[in-house]
Parts: sequence; structure tokens; C-alpha cells
Amino acid sequence: MLLPRFVSDLPADQIALPDCSHSPVLVLLAYLIASAAGYTALALAGRVQGSTRCGRREAWCLIGALALGGGIWSMHFIAMLAFQAPVAIRYDHRITLLSLVIAVSVSYVVMRLLARDRLSVWQYVVGACAAGLGIAAMHYTGMAAIRSVAQAYYDPAGFVLSILIAIGASLAALLLAFHFRGKAMRGLHWQRVLSSMAMGAAIVSMHFVGMQAMTLSVPADSLATAGAHLLHAQNGPLALMVGFVALAIIVTGIAASWAEQRFSEQRAQLEQAQNRLASMMQYDPLTDLLNGHAFSEAADGILSGSDGRCLALLTLDLDHFKRINDSLGHRAGDEVLRQVGQRIRAVLGSQDVLARFAADEFCMLVRAEDARWAERLAARIITQLQPPFSVGTVQLRLTASIGLSVTPEDGARFDDLFRKASLALGQCKASGRNRALRFTAELETQAHLDLRLEHDLRQSIKDGQLRVHYQPIVDCDSGQVIGLEALARWTHPIHGPINPERFVDLAERNGFIDELDLWVTRRACRDLRNLRQGEHSALRVAVNCSALNLINPDFPAALAEALADTGLEPERLTVEITENALMNDLNAAIEVLETIRQLGVKVSIDDFGTGYSSLAYLRRLPVDTLKVDRSFVREITEQASDRAITAAIVAMAHKLQLRVVAEGVETAAQRDFLSLNGCDMIQGYLYSQPLALADLEAWLAEREDVSAATV
Repeated sequence: MLLPRFVSDLPADQIALPDCSHSPVLVLLAYLIASAAGYTALALAGRVQGSTRCGRREAWCLIGALALGGGIWSMHFIAMLAFQAPVAIRYDHRITLLSLVIAVSVSYVVMRLLARDRLSVWQYVVGACAAGLGIAAMHYTGMAAIRSVAQAYYDPAGFVLSILIAIGASLAALLLAFHFRGKAMRGLHWQRVLSSMAMGAAIVSMHFVGMQAMTLSVPADSLATAGAHLLHAQNGPLALMVGFVALAIIVTGIAASWAEQRFSEQRAQLEQAQNRLASMMQYDPLTDLLNGHAFSEAADGILSGSDGRCLALLTLDLDHFKRINDSLGHRAGDEVLRQVGQRIRAVLGSQDVLARFAADEFCMLVRAEDARWAERLAARIITQLQPPFSVGTVQLRLTASIGLSVTPEDGARFDDLFRKASLALGQCKASGRNRALRFTAELETQAHLDLRLEHDLRQSIKDGQLRVHYQPIVDCDSGQVIGLEALARWTHPIHGPINPERFVDLAERNGFIDELDLWVTRRACRDLRNLRQGEHSALRVAVNCSALNLINPDFPAALAEALADTGLEPERLTVEITENALMNDLNAAIEVLETIRQLGVKVSIDDFGTGYSSLAYLRRLPVDTLKVDRSFVREITEQASDRAITAAIVAMAHKLQLRVVAEGVETAAQRDFLSLNGCDMIQGYLYSQPLALADLEAWLAEREDVSAATV
């Protein structure tokens, strides 16, 4: 019979069993299991609520129910085994199993409650009452499994008190579980341990209050104690086995919770790492602006949903930014870039997109009223960058160039707008910098033409289709031709003669100026060798060297190879460089020039007087000749200042043991002034324009005939 009997006084024919007690060891074991079950409930609470998927949450509810219910039932069963009476006691297995089912079912209800985000006051009360009544039902069902000659009678007051204790313990468990759930504060583990010990004491108290309310009675004439000691001896191992199984279940639940927690922490760390990686992939770590890839994707999305609204794409490049890194270091350059980003952002609207696209290049996609509005915005940005930048104790001033394109006139796709804005930026830098320029159709036409010309120029160099013209260099005193300047000429099959400045610029911008310079050098060396095999053995030849070759450490070796292949003596070759070319990297240029001079090749500074013209660097340079720029010679007979400058250059060069060449000489008066002031050599249209090799040979032969007739 499962229902308990309630009596205040025993029947007359019944007497209470004497000498009933509890084993202290088993009571302690029951308390430890109850505490472990409480700790399991607190630990699994977070796992249940933290599981977002329904299947995983249900699994944690089942695991928690088995661990918590199994722990409470084991505590109850061991506490019953700890009970010692002077009569033989056994247990009905079916009813005992039913009590276990009740314990697990009640624990499942508790775990389902813990799966909620929060509980209201009445839900706490109802949940605690349901759990407490369930635990009491488990306890008294287990007690009903006792099979003995003795009969159990319960005191109503103690019975009710045990149920109230069970409800209180359940309420405390719910409150503590919600208190600790989702927290990671310092000392949380020990708080859980102390709380679980208190819960274990409450659960054990409920059991023993219930046991205290029970009285076992037997008929007065049947009291026997023969089996008591045997029963006690058998209960110890059985209790230890049940305790071991219960602890194994609880430890398994805790281990599963710990493993899940570790997995969750690792997953959270992985998600954080993925977020950081995504942030790094989206944002420039230096300026916290979008990077180029993220900007492209954002711009594509905005442009696709623009619905015909006017948008402007601006590309900004800082002018001569490399000098900051070279002079002050990259940290100073990084600080300038951060400040540039902040200043640009201050001008833009909240919906405008700004990115550090690459190095010192920034891109903006802005909402514009029209193209004129976008141009005014670009002008404001340039103005915004004009105040000095503070980097430590240094004040720096920067300028910027901006190219812009607008929708829908210049396209609707990011690639088209960016390409056209970049074309405008390139033209802006080529035409003076520190300004903004909008894309025009002419720029695109020019870009297509330049691309075609670049391809054709490469092919012409490869196939040897360029030509070299030579302008004579004449001794100022004797009038004898002592040298030639080699000048590249290119006649395009469609566009006709191409200005040398243009195709040289194409070669420099597209990275094959070394091929052009070396091709001209080889051709000039070969032609001079052929000329010297005749009657022109004293001639020298000068070739121009690009600024980019002056910082190329492999250029001297390539020059030596060209001399060896053509068989020309190194002292018959002069390399001409411009002043401005030296300033790109003076130290590297000096090193390359010294190597060239070690080959026996002469070095000349071209266009002297139009660049830096600094004596500080001139005395360091390994050069042999200065060439006075034609801008001073052109008006030398009319301008006193030009005469003074030219005379000073000649005198200074001679003091430095350098020879002087004046170019652009077109009149006898210019020649006479230069001769009077000690100029060593002259070249210009007074004698001859640049000539093809065959025409040069005819010109030289004609001068020799004139000289012979004069003699």
C-alpha cells in the first residue's frame, strides 16, 4: 500500500520498535550525494538555458534530469539503507523503481523551468511547490517500498514539515540556479560549492524530518532482533555501490557540463577570432577606415541601389608622401595618415563612405547634388588638408591630388567609376598636383592612346624600329666636331613622329625605361664604332640616362655589357643625367655614378642651372662635364642676367676642374659670347640639327671638305 498511515497514538496491540538508529557513515555519504546533485543542478542550469537549438536544449534537460533525479533518489535510498532497526527490512524493487522514475520526472520539470529566460514570482512559487511535492512523493513512495513485519505510521505534523522543507529546498534551488546562470564572476565555483552544500543539507533534512515523523511498530508478542546485525552488515556494501553509481551519474553530468562549457568557450573564442579576422579583412587597422576590398563591396552595393541618384567617387592621393617616411620614419607617416583620415571624415556626411584604399590613397563615395557639387566638395577636402599636421614636435604641411567621377554620367558600376576617377587623378598629378580634377572623355581617349602607344613602343624597341639621331658637339675654340649627342626618335606607323618627351615618359611610367636607354646606348655605341673606323676616330658620343636608372644598381653592369658587345672603348661614351634626376635619391645616384666612372665612362650633368644647382651636392658628384641649359643661352645676347649666370656657371665649373658644354646655340653672337667667357664646347642649330646616321656622315664629310678647302 503506497498511501501512508497517519496516527497520533499507536494501536493497543502495537509497540514501537526500540533501538532504531542511522549509520553515521551512510548519512554522510547521503549528504555528499545530495550536495553533488545540487551542484550538478546549478552547473547544468547555464547549459540548458544557453542552448539555442531545441534538440540540444532537450538533450541537456534529459541529462540534467538523470543527474539531478538520480542523485536525489540515491541520497534517499542510501539514507534509507542507513536506517538500522531490530527487524529484517527489505524493499520492493518495483516500488523502488517507481520512486526513481518520480525523482527523474520531477528533475526534468525543474530543468524545463531552468530553460526559460526568466520566471515570474508566481512561476517560482508554483514550480517550487510542484518540485517539492514531487520530491516528497519520491521519498514517501520509496518508504512505501519497505517490506517488513513492522508497519510504518507517520506523525501528521512531521509529514507536513518534511513537505514544506522539500518545497523550500526546491525554491532555493530555482533561485540559486537563476542567480548563477550565465555568470563568470570571480569565485563563482566556490559560491556554487557552498550553495550546493546548503541545498544538500536541505534535501537531507527533508528526508530525515520525514524519517523522524515515521514510527515502526510491531505486535507486542513478535519483537525479534535476530536479523538486525546481518541486515546492517549487508546494507553497507549495497549503500556504497548505490552511492558509487549515483556519484558516477553526477560526475558524468558535471563532466558533460564542463565539456560543453569548454566547447562553448572555445567556440566563443573562435567566433571572436573570426570577428577580429573579419574586422581586419574589412577595416584598415591603422586608420579604422574601410580597406580597399571592403570599400569596393560597399560601393557596389550602394551603386546598385542608388535608383539613379547622383553619387560621386573621389580618389585622393597625398603628394610626395614618401618623403615623410624617408625623413621622419614610418611611425610619423602612419600618424599623418590617421590625421588625414580624420580630417577627410570631418568634411563628409554621415552616409558617405570613406576608405583608405592603399598606402597613401583614400577613396570616398559620397551623395552629391550634381557634378559641380562634387567638385566643390573635393576643393573643400583639399582646403581641409592645408593646415599643418602635428607629429610630435614637428609641423608638416601636405598637399593632395583628387580625381573624381560621378554617376550616371561617368558610369553606374564601381569599376568604371574608379577607373575614370583614377585617370583624372593621374592627370592631376601630371599637371601640377594640389588640385582636384574631374574625369573627361578626353582623358579616357588619351588613356587608350597611351596604352596602345605603350604596346607599340615596347614592340618597336624589341624589333629595333626606333631610330637614333645625332647632334654634333663642337669645340668652342677650334670649331672641330669632337662629340655627338644621341637622341632617340620614333615615328609611329599611324600617328607619325612622336615627341621624345612623350614616349620617354611612357617608358618611365610603365617600367621599361631601362630597355629604351640601353637600346639607344647600344645603337649609339655601334654607330660611333663604325664612324671611328673611318676618319672620325676622335669622336665621342653622349647618351641620356633616365632618373630611374640612377637608382638601379644593375644599370652599370648592363652598360658594361653594351660596351663589350659593341666593342666601343668606355672613355668614348658619356652618360648625361639631369639635375632633378639626382634628387630622387642622391646617395643611390652617387653610388651608381661612381660605378659607371670606374668603367671609364664619362658623366655629364644636363640642363644645369634649371634644377637645384647646389654646390653642396655638386662637389660630391663624380662628374666630368656640365651642360648649360638652352634657356640661358637663348637670350644671352639680350638679357644681362642670363649672361651673368652663364659666365658664373662656366667659371665655377672650371674651378671644379669640370668642362662646360652650352646647348641651344643658334647664332654667331651667342657662340662668340660663350667663347669669350671660356666655354669649352657648344651644340645647337648654329651648326646642325639632330641628324640620322647617314645624314650625319654626309654632314661630317661636307665640313671636312670645307675645312680642307679653307686650308
